[in-house]
Amino acid sequence: MVGRSLVTLAVLVLAATLVGLVTGVGWRLAGWVSAAGIVLVAIWAWYLFRRAWAVRLTGQGYAVRLLGGVGVRSASWSEIDEVAAAGPAGRPWLVLHLRDGRTTRLPMAALAGDPDTFARDVRRRVRDAHSPADPADGPLPETPES
Repeated sequence: MVGRSLVTLAVLVLAATLVGLVTGVGWRLAGWVSAAGIVLVAIWAWYLFRRAWAVRLTGQGYAVRLLGGVGVRSASWSEIDEVAAAGPAGRPWLVLHLRDGRTTRLPMAALAGDPDTFARDVRRRVRDAHSPADPADGPLPETPES
């Protein structure tokens, strides 16, 4: 996402350069666009690397943000029928099949942490949601954001 932002900034600087040349403003417009863009991209990168999360697992279900093309963005564990590993284009994915036929496709490369541990945690949560609850177990703990 940061790389895409830098490419967008480069296009904006090019456009500002052309507008500056045509209008007689010169390079000042491109300089201001560059400076503002670098600051904005730096803030965006800080947010993405420090504050943003892609997948959040709670005791009730999961939620997905910042990942495109994943399908269903949130559901409870009891709505999931099957958890499967897939490998389209040679990349590992975790596919959550919901009861109503919809799916969530999680690209494991986009998640922080160990993919195997993440997949085991998801499978455990789904299994526990479908098995009779033991009151002594208590609620599932929340996991760190990925």
